[in-house]
Amino acid sequence: MIKKLYSTLLIAGSLFFSQSSHAQLFINGAQFFIESGATVTVQGDITSNTDILGTGKVLLKGTGNQQVNMNNFTIPRLEIDNVSNATLTSALKIGTDLTFTNGNILLGTNNLTMASAAAITTPAANKFIVTNSTGKLVKTAMGASSFVYPVGNTTLTYNPLTLANSGTVDDIAVRALPNAYNAGLTGTAFTKEVVDASWDVSEAVANGSNLSMTASWAGTDELIGFNRAKAGISYYITTPAASVGWDMLNSQTGPATGSNPYTFTRTGITQLGAFAVGTRPVLSPLLVSPKIFLQGAYAGAGLMTDNLRTLNQIPTTEPYSAIATFTHSGSGGGETSTTAIVGSTAPASNDAIVDWIFVQLHDGVSGTVISTRAALLQRDGDIVETDGVSPLNMAGNVPGVSYYVSVRHRNHLGIRTATAFTLTKTTSTPYNFTDNISKAYNNVAITNPAMATLAAGIYGLYGGNANSDAATRVSGTVSISDFQRILAALTAAGTPTISPTYSAADVNMDGTVRVTGTVSISDFQKILSYLSSLSILNQHL
Repeated sequence: MIKKLYSTLLIAGSLFFSQSSHAQLFINGAQFFIESGATVTVQGDITSNTDILGTGKVLLKGTGNQQVNMNNFTIPRLEIDNVSNATLTSALKIGTDLTFTNGNILLGTNNLTMASAAAITTPAANKFIVTNSTGKLVKTAMGASSFVYPVGNTTLTYNPLTLANSGTVDDIAVRALPNAYNAGLTGTAFTKEVVDASWDVSEAVANGSNLSMTASWAGTDELIGFNRAKAGISYYITTPAASVGWDMLNSQTGPATGSNPYTFTRTGITQLGAFAVGTRPVLSPLLVSPKIFLQGAYAGAGLMTDNLRTLNQIPTTEPYSAIATFTHSGSGGGETSTTAIVGSTAPASNDAIVDWIFVQLHDGVSGTVISTRAALLQRDGDIVETDGVSPLNMAGNVPGVSYYVSVRHRNHLGIRTATAFTLTKTTSTPYNFTDNISKAYNNVAITNPAMATLAAGIYGLYGGNANSDAATRVSGTVSISDFQRILAALTAAGTPTISPTYSAADVNMDGTVRVTGTVSISDFQKILSYLSSLSILNQHL
């Protein structure tokens, strides 16, 4: 039965408009007053073109999805007890209280607005507000008291956001999105190292807000590679053009709190828009494009061999976290790629991957290492991101200031840029070590040059560093001698050669460890050729 009300109606107790689950509440130009303590139970849809008055409650208790069409008018108190959910077909305002007993409210393209003193009661992971389109949950006159926005993008993903505003009181709106994106609210969804959700936060009057934000997520929302011990909330800057991108710095990351659900808090937020939780993908970009050759892999004509790739020996996870002489900092560590990029089936070209490389970012004044990144090295010497093509992103560091960059490898000697130079968020800065020996920092206390001469006018990292320390030498104990390191590897294997292999003892990077044979195949002979008349080669770091 449909009720059309044209005059004031006082409800003194609970009222069912019909025993049918299709009963509707239809208010057309009338005053509809629900007395204090009274409950109007609706099993069908609600349509109204006026505010519902009084302090009583409307209870949604249907057996199918119930549509609520309030045309941006107010229900003072609303309770949902419907596992089949309710859907807004127009905007809705809540005057006093919204209670979740069972089921969700789906917003679609419509806003649900809470009055300044209105509360949301007993939301949970199975009963909340679903922002499945452009509709937002709005809290009017948001001030210093914290308010939980119990939102999720689908009925299966609950990502509540808690806000408090110590700035100018304002109407703050929130919706949850299904993914975190490379362009903030739009673009390509990230597939790793983030929480698979994001939040669109807006204010009625631009500027003036100063938010404390706590984001919440379940363990099942975490994409592969997400580091719960080193994450944070990031904001996507949209203007000016030179600053566009995610803004989080390494200094703003830390461990999440809670135990499924997990939370992270960020304070001092004065610009609103897209927010996401993660590490590398949502860190502030800092782009650089170094170029370097490895002496052990150099083949001539400006190219290195990619034997390790063709033998399918390059691991899909960076090796440096497992090497004691390499220490990751900042967002570095645990980088991953795919066999389609580093494996034998990857395309054979000048951009084919030779190996993983270890890059350090240094403070431009003190020279202190402030962050690291494991990246990929192409045959032509370009150092690129783990996708095999993009410029290297030393994410999480301040753009527009000067840095030194150093490059190290697991069986070569590292080098550092001779000068500090400015890096930015949006344009990658090139630095070619290979065309001039003066491009590398020269420590005058070390007798050997900073780089090896590979051909006339072509330079690269010294090879032969089988024990991954700061020097290449053949004499001494196994702890310092690269020759002894090779012997130790062969002894452990119990064979005269190890092949195919991914080992620092493979100094010529052909996929085999051996000491006998000519200089072209023997790792020992290779070290001797690198040393030439010297007894030791030291790196200039």
